[in-house]
Amino acid sequence: MSIHQLTRSASSSHIRVPVRPRPLLPYGVALLSVVVATLLRLALEAFGVRLPFLTFFLATIISAWLGGVGPGALALGLSLAANAALFGASDRTRTAAFLVVCTVIVLLYGSLRAAKGRAERARESELEARRAAEAARERASFLADGNVLLTASLDYDQTLSTVAGLLVPRLADWCAVDVVEPDGTIRRSAVANRDPALARATSVYPPDPDGRHPRTAVIRTGRSQLFAEVTDEGLVSIAANAEHLRVMREMGYASAIIVPLVARGRTLGAITCATMESGLHYTTDDLALVEDLAVRAALALDNARLYRAAEAARAEAEEANRVKDEFLSVVSHELKTPLASTFGWLRVARTGKSDQARAFDTMERSMRAQAKLIEDLLDVSRIVAGRLRLDPRPIELARVVEAAVDTIRPESEAKGVRLDVRVTPPTGPVVGDADRLQQIVWNLVSNAVKFTPPGGRVGVRLHEVGSDAELVVEDTGKGVTKEFLPHMFERFRQADPVTSRDKGGLGLGLAITRHLVGLHGGRITVASDGPGKGTTFTVVLPVSSLAANGSS
Repeated sequence: MSIHQLTRSASSSHIRVPVRPRPLLPYGVALLSVVVATLLRLALEAFGVRLPFLTFFLATIISAWLGGVGPGALALGLSLAANAALFGASDRTRTAAFLVVCTVIVLLYGSLRAAKGRAERARESELEARRAAEAARERASFLADGNVLLTASLDYDQTLSTVAGLLVPRLADWCAVDVVEPDGTIRRSAVANRDPALARATSVYPPDPDGRHPRTAVIRTGRSQLFAEVTDEGLVSIAANAEHLRVMREMGYASAIIVPLVARGRTLGAITCATMESGLHYTTDDLALVEDLAVRAALALDNARLYRAAEAARAEAEEANRVKDEFLSVVSHELKTPLASTFGWLRVARTGKSDQARAFDTMERSMRAQAKLIEDLLDVSRIVAGRLRLDPRPIELARVVEAAVDTIRPESEAKGVRLDVRVTPPTGPVVGDADRLQQIVWNLVSNAVKFTPPGGRVGVRLHEVGSDAELVVEDTGKGVTKEFLPHMFERFRQADPVTSRDKGGLGLGLAITRHLVGLHGGRITVASDGPGKGTTFTVVLPVSSLAANGSS
């Protein structure tokens, strides 16, 4: 049974036809209510209770409530007539008041019943819409299942085989998926059948070797074909041989649909669906449903081919990565060359023929700078290769921060940059690698000092926020543009390459810092109000939690 037939039969069980009231019944109720009201009035009169219109008022309300304007007006008229005939003329004021009040009530109940009628009609329209919505939902569910299966794998043979399996229990008794190979030949990618033996029997015949099958025309033209009834003459025209014809007759095709698989303007293949033992005949609705599924299947097939191309491109990118890593290794070795010259100056200084203090100071700074560049390059190489490891232990973060700041203090004092350090030790330790944590602090503080002009200030604050330790490094330096902020932690990226080159460095420190913070289970953010307004880095690390497992 097709999706549409299933939906129609399922929806019919939810339809509830409202019961229409009999048209004369409300008027009978109105007449009866006036009779009862008259009898009650007579009884009250017998006991000396004189309430001229109370019982008739109730009769009118009941009639209007049950029947609307017509029965209510009838009850009102009969009440006035009964009151005048049996009890004589009443006070005109009371009669007028009774008439006005009852008329208003009758009209109100009439409006209420009209509104209820409109609501009933709206409900009937809603039921019709619900039937259509259920049909659409069934269709959407079918297509959603197809989407899930199509996106489950990038192997298009496996994907299309799954699609054939989806079509067979829900829309077809037999389904085949054929794809066009790059050389133009047609290959059967998947076959599904309620009878596996018949599926194996049909799979031994190549799909349309002589081009007589309608599938060939569908692939060539890109237009679907619907065969509401498959005739024996049609089977004879496409049979490869007598055995093939026998198998097709044994399968008992009743109806068939063939739709192309088209993606980006190219026909990639075709899906063929057929009914057999169910005896059902396809409609244009079924054709539209299979066409919708074919669009998704074609996209999956095309994506699978694009994925293979992307895999090749990724392999090329990995090769480029390898070359880049080799370049970093070469650069690191090249950076060691100036160290040989530095050691040469050291030997000269030992001869006593130069200002030894100045020579030693110059050589030490040069050696430290070169060693830092080399270490940064090696760290990047370890990060890329996944070999950067930690030695996590409980660490007092306050001591790590103070030690890192102390190593930078001489440089800041020589430059005239004031270091404002405020450290509040967290209540618990931070589990991490002491050397790498000190490297994080050193990178941030030294970077701040480097880009802060003389007379500026670099603030370093450590405090506890909730269950985390927060390290804030802020400066009054040159700041960063909003456009560059998202790229601050990328390797080899510098906001101002010319200035950065003058100050030294390869643009690796912040990238390494972010990676180290991540290995410790923390996070790092950067903020700046713009050029000339300084920069603020914030590092958050968990307290008393083994956030790092010791490997990248």
